[in-house]
Amino acid sequence: MPRLSAPLQAALRAAVANRFGQPLRYPSHCDALEAELQKASGLGARRLSPSTLRRFFGLVDKEGGFHLHTLDTLARYAGHATFADFGKSVAGHATAETTASPTDIPELLAMERLAAPERLLLGYFLGRVTRPAQPGGAAAPLALRLAAHPAGQEFFVESFVDLAHLNGAFGEVLAEYLRHKHTPEAQVFGHGTLFLKEFLANDEAAWRSRLQHLRALPIPADLHAFPRGRLAFAEIVAAWHDADFAQVPAELLSRLLADAARVPRPVAPPSPIPAFYNFFPAGYHFFVAEGLFLTGQFETLHGWLDFTQAEFPELATLEANVYNELLRGFAAVAQLRTGRPSDHALPAHSLFQLESHSWLLDYYQVHIALVELHLAALAGEAAQVIRLRTEVASFSETHHFPFFSQVAQGIA
Repeated sequence: MPRLSAPLQAALRAAVANRFGQPLRYPSHCDALEAELQKASGLGARRLSPSTLRRFFGLVDKEGGFHLHTLDTLARYAGHATFADFGKSVAGHATAETTASPTDIPELLAMERLAAPERLLLGYFLGRVTRPAQPGGAAAPLALRLAAHPAGQEFFVESFVDLAHLNGAFGEVLAEYLRHKHTPEAQVFGHGTLFLKEFLANDEAAWRSRLQHLRALPIPADLHAFPRGRLAFAEIVAAWHDADFAQVPAELLSRLLADAARVPRPVAPPSPIPAFYNFFPAGYHFFVAEGLFLTGQFETLHGWLDFTQAEFPELATLEANVYNELLRGFAAVAQLRTGRPSDHALPAHSLFQLESHSWLLDYYQVHIALVELHLAALAGEAAQVIRLRTEVASFSETHHFPFFSQVAQGIA
């Protein structure tokens, strides 16, 4: 069996990861790659087992070389006729005059050497510098290149979730991201977020088609809480819509409650920087609560939030986090709407001052307005109700999300 030099094996790993859409770091990545190799044309009838892939990518110890069939299959997947051809291309790379591909940003590969908070902050910076000035603006060329680059996908697209621009630049970025990153987690994350875009835009044909696609995707046991939550949100609002805007079926809520026990809990970075969205401990629970809040299911929402607080007692002391402050706002509304005295103060005007969360707040400010609208309506503050409905209507028109305006009009 051929033995590979360390640089040659690293080069082939990188070439495979570039087509796969991200570095292969976990056994589930190798399982997904094995499935892709079986579907890809021109790779030969023999398959590569996940255990072989784990050895090749260094997830388990391996002595000796690799079968030529293994190397040929991986080289073909990376776009070369044979492993020998791949070796020639790598050998000539240092001296040949080549034109960089549109997605090649070699400097981003150095992000792997940064600490987790540094990678997130760099991804945040890339998001800010590529963000359009207007909500309907097109995606910048650099943003589309980042969406096709392994490091850009992980630290830009998946960390800078720019929901306010879903009907513009970020929607384009997600579509490009989905073309290049085919892992189950990426597909659930991307399609779940595009479902949100289509549902808020009242594009029923699109969101129904997207939901059907979402339901057909594999859900690995280690799937991150946020993609799982996006899928749960989709199930809630679709069921509410099909129930003529009434209570969703009890069996769906029971299933979501059971699913909550199986959701992995993200580990927050050790640095004291503010928690980015994908390190919020109760991401799945937040999206269920958001779906229940927007569809006016307040008794169920109250019970879900009690369950969430029991599961995540650390939320009681977590401050300056968009998601946690929204959960507190949802709780205040649920308590008042169900006739319970509210024990939540909501100084909404003093929240969300962190610059690191400003892109999230651009989208979630409409949720804050809806919370305030509920409180103003229950307090009989007619002038505030008019002001807040106007504010929500303006947001809905600017961002092409008519659903929010309809929710505001229905708050009595």
